[in-house]
Amino acid sequence: MRLFLLALGLVLGFAATADAADYAGAISAYRRAHGFPSVKLDGKLNAVALKQAQAMAASGSVSHSAAGSFSSRVAPLRKSRAAENIGAGFLTFAEMLKEWENSAGHRENLLLPGMRRVGVASVDNSKSPYRKFWAMVITD
Repeated sequence: MRLFLLALGLVLGFAATADAADYAGAISAYRRAHGFPSVKLDGKLNAVALKQAQAMAASGSVSHSAAGSFSSRVAPLRKSRAAENIGAGFLTFAEMLKEWENSAGHRENLLLPGMRRVGVASVDNSKSPYRKFWAMVITD
């Protein structure tokens, strides 16, 4: 039984990483379409994004401070600049990304010059009217 649970955890972990890789690819495609270089999926930034999405899902609210201040969450992981996009209520990443693209501040974060790494995560909360919470962290 323990081996089965370990295997299940590895499968679920891989699925989350595979999804995040797809999300990073979509962000890179958007950046390239606007003349900016691609970003690479970063496991540490993914963990920061996941912690933020989990905190928002647990509280049922969309807030940049749900998991603590942004600057304290990314301080050890960035060289000079970092940004965060959050959102909720969109069931697919394509929908969430489109919303970010259509929002001036979020679009600015997606297209920050010099960004090289990204982490993206989502967490479900079926008890919340939002149902799904998203977080993206991008840094140089």
